[in-house]
Amino acid sequence: MPTKIFDVIVVGTGAGGGTAMKLLCEAGLSVCAINSGPRTEPAKDYKLHRQVYDLKYRGYGNPMRLEGKPHQEPYSVEESEYSEASDIFEHDVAYSNAPGTDWYWKRCKGTGGKANFWGRSSARFGDIDFKAADLDGFGENWPVDYAEIAPWFSKAERYMGVASTAQNRPSNPDGEYLPPMPWRCIDYIIQKGAEKIGVPYLPDRCAQLTVAHNGHPACHYCGNCTRGCDVGSFFSPTWFTIPEAEATKNLTLLTNALVRSVIADETGMAKGVAYVDRKTKREIEVYAKVVVLAASCVETAHIMLNSKSRHWPTGIANSSGQLGRNLCEHLYGSPGYGYLPQLLGQPATPDNIADSTVAWMPRWQNLKNPHEEKFVRGYSVYMGGGCGEFPGHYNQIEGFGSEYKRAIKRYYPTPVGALIQAPTLPSPTNYVDIDPEKKDIFGIPQLRFHFQWDANELMMWEHSKQVMIDLFKAMGGEMWGADDEPNRPGTSLHETGVCRFGSDAETSVTNKWAQAHDVPNLYICDASIFPSSTDKTTTMPIIAFTMRTCDNMLSNFKKGVHQRT
Repeated sequence: MPTKIFDVIVVGTGAGGGTAMKLLCEAGLSVCAINSGPRTEPAKDYKLHRQVYDLKYRGYGNPMRLEGKPHQEPYSVEESEYSEASDIFEHDVAYSNAPGTDWYWKRCKGTGGKANFWGRSSARFGDIDFKAADLDGFGENWPVDYAEIAPWFSKAERYMGVASTAQNRPSNPDGEYLPPMPWRCIDYIIQKGAEKIGVPYLPDRCAQLTVAHNGHPACHYCGNCTRGCDVGSFFSPTWFTIPEAEATKNLTLLTNALVRSVIADETGMAKGVAYVDRKTKREIEVYAKVVVLAASCVETAHIMLNSKSRHWPTGIANSSGQLGRNLCEHLYGSPGYGYLPQLLGQPATPDNIADSTVAWMPRWQNLKNPHEEKFVRGYSVYMGGGCGEFPGHYNQIEGFGSEYKRAIKRYYPTPVGALIQAPTLPSPTNYVDIDPEKKDIFGIPQLRFHFQWDANELMMWEHSKQVMIDLFKAMGGEMWGADDEPNRPGTSLHETGVCRFGSDAETSVTNKWAQAHDVPNLYICDASIFPSSTDKTTTMPIIAFTMRTCDNMLSNFKKGVHQRT
């Protein structure tokens, strides 16, 4: 039998991959989408609309579920008993940390990937991000400006459904929004305090449906969002892009297929991918005219670095030597937490309506002058608190026995806390490469991380602590404390940079269309192309840039740059 050749192979079915396969299938191309793990099935995999005491292990999951797994560290927040039914989180594939590195690589191998469990914050990037190098002299400019990408942000927002308000701020341009999420009592108190110290406190840009949208129901505020939505009321590939791609009948979806490498032909162009079947551990090859990598930021670099051939001794499309370099991340941590005495004695209210991202403090530093502060660029802060499903202040107060129980109940409506989101700058010392000695259980050389926090983001961390001291005083709150150290690198899931795009083939991996400089039939549709972090999250921009990349790719098919099968 002749070997089947697809028009396009898409590796990954998350935010970027799911969007790419939907658009390409709808354009009539034959698409083979390859996913590293099983099919995500909400009816089976999610246990929502239940309290933790209704679950066998009280929400913590079977303590023996990772027994025998190569990677035994559980993932915080996203992975819990609510979403562990069919082993959709990655614990088969181990990774390495270089000496001095403590990277926390959280991975979802189910279809839809991490975009099934994301925080949904969806702000636009602006020229303050794209042209930051011109402003402060650090790193590289992006090869696009806001005017060019703004229409694609609009398309992404209209498709996903993003709830917010117009805010007229240079750090996050306004978009096209559904009505904002309802505020809680704590939000009004925080806003008044923030006004006193000159800090913005505004509705977040949240990809959560406050009204019915594009055939999806409005959120009913059950508050369990980051464990997976079982009604499709926020954007996730499981509810949006994957079923829409399948409806075209142009999609072949391969699951439990772990891509090892991109296959190069005799000229060095991409002709397909090699993957390992998880169940049989057999290596299989699939062929296409165009290959799209959207395996998530560092996994895309992992695949490319392992794609070695006579043409590409250091990895496919790596003539620049930039593949795997410039790893950027968001520094996370709590710069302050405490309580609001004015809420003591109030009745319990459902304050965890969206699980996160109801409101935020968008970047307010270095807006008028890029060197107003000791650090360059800037950070955002998310605030949470009030009555949650579980009293999160249990480890923030002292006590024992009945006295402790009374204190938990007394403070239940009152706690508030902050989460900083601070971007790192590109650094030659922060990168990923292939571990020269270790392979995973499928025989694939492991990815190795080299990363440490740098002085700039640590100055933001200290700055945010003082802001929280001032804020608690201004809003009449009392601080219980702050984290001593930021969270481990990797916690945010917002890594960028390792396949950065740019206009110069000597300093970047792809061009402005996310098309590899060296291999024109290889495209990248995830955050690895973003040259630097911003103070915003990456998912909505991934979708917008993927829409733009696919539009250019389809134009190349029409012009004959790429041939149909």
